[in-house]
Amino acid sequence: PKFIFYATYLSEKIGYWRYITIYRHLEQHPEDRIYPIFRFFENWCQDENRHGDFFDAIMRAAPDILNDWKAKLWCRFFLLSVFATMYLNDIQRADFYAAIGLNAREYDKHVIDKTNDTAGRVFPVILDVKNPEFYDRLEVCIKNNEKLTSIVEGNAPKFVQFFQKLPLYVANGWQFLRLYLMKPIDAMATHGAVR
Repeated sequence: PKFIFYATYLSEKIGYWRYITIYRHLEQHPEDRIYPIFRFFENWCQDENRHGDFFDAIMRAAPDILNDWKAKLWCRFFLLSVFATMYLNDIQRADFYAAIGLNAREYDKHVIDKTNDTAGRVFPVILDVKNPEFYDRLEVCIKNNEKLTSIVEGNAPKFVQFFQKLPLYVANGWQFLRLYLMKPIDAMATHGAVR
């Protein structure tokens, strides 16, 4: 169950920061509100936040879920998985963010920073997302993904494409491993502190 708690907590909290960031931007720039649905984002934001708080409470009520060396490794894994997935996917959809007046990279960096800080209130460790290496490695993955897309769109036979893509998959795996092995930030010292 702890994996479900970690994943659901992060999903709700990152959802909150994604939605509230868009909502606040569109409050200041109503000319960018291209769909009526954005008028309802504030309630969705708060729902995501409350759901995250519920899972925060569950994990705090069962401290053994968070207080061993395995929890530290799994929290790092889930944080990296969620952040990398969002960053790589959103860069591919940069046109959407541009349509509502946002820069996809800056938006994602803000959301990742806020979610990481929020996770530090309950998780024993968080990622060092302020280390320039964090985004440098994600940018390498973005370039590799662009090459993968070019290969898929090419005319080479599928078995040739497989061998063309393989080094890029390995390169991305190497980047993710290096990101995972970056020294995390110990968040335990700040637990219970008023922020």
